[in-house]
Amino acid sequence: MSNKKENEKEKEKINEKENENEKENEKLEEKDIKKGHYTLDFDPQQKHPLNNKWTMWVNGYSGSKKWGEDMKKILDFETVEDFWVMFNNLVSVSKLKHGTNFHLFKYGVRPEWEDEANINGGKWNLRINRQVSKIEDLWLDTILLIIGERFEPEEEICGAVVSIRNNGDRIALWTKTATKKETQIEIGTTWKQELQLRGIRMSYLKHKNSLSSNKRGGFQAAYEL
Repeated sequence: MSNKKENEKEKEKINEKENENEKENEKLEEKDIKKGHYTLDFDPQQKHPLNNKWTMWVNGYSGSKKWGEDMKKILDFETVEDFWVMFNNLVSVSKLKHGTNFHLFKYGVRPEWEDEANINGGKWNLRINRQVSKIEDLWLDTILLIIGERFEPEEEICGAVVSIRNNGDRIALWTKTATKKETQIEIGTTWKQELQLRGIRMSYLKHKNSLSSNKRGGFQAAYEL
């Protein structure tokens, strides 16, 4: 018998064994359900680590006019479970008072333009009409994209900010290297597609322009989608 035929027979045996195991598992699950057992076997103490450690910050709640003066760290987290514990106990962003910001950034990176990880970067800006938006869903989806590392390349992502304002809320996605045009366009396009923001205009601003004394120049978009 040729080696090819032997390999094919061996594969058939393996497939048959796998099918038998699947059927046996299904029978066991059916028995458990009939007995009133409705949970799968799992270890409640086991946690699922994220690829990066993250920090949630808040500022603007005190009404301070100086940026960052009232910046407060809420929590560091590095597992899926710790994220949900934190998030489910945060005030919903739609209930925050105007002027408040939540910031989610990689651990060790402060949510400030001047931070070493941010200074050469920029941010994609999404302006949201509160009357027609679901700010909670957009913010949560953005967070999950970030900590789930759905952007390429992942190392370009610094964090994200949600800002509650009288004239319309904003979400900003901060990246590391503003001069990498193709990379920033790819990141912005991914964000826009994942949030299903068809017909919504987004602009990318460089932090160095925002730091400039020329305020008008600071609001000129480097890229647009």
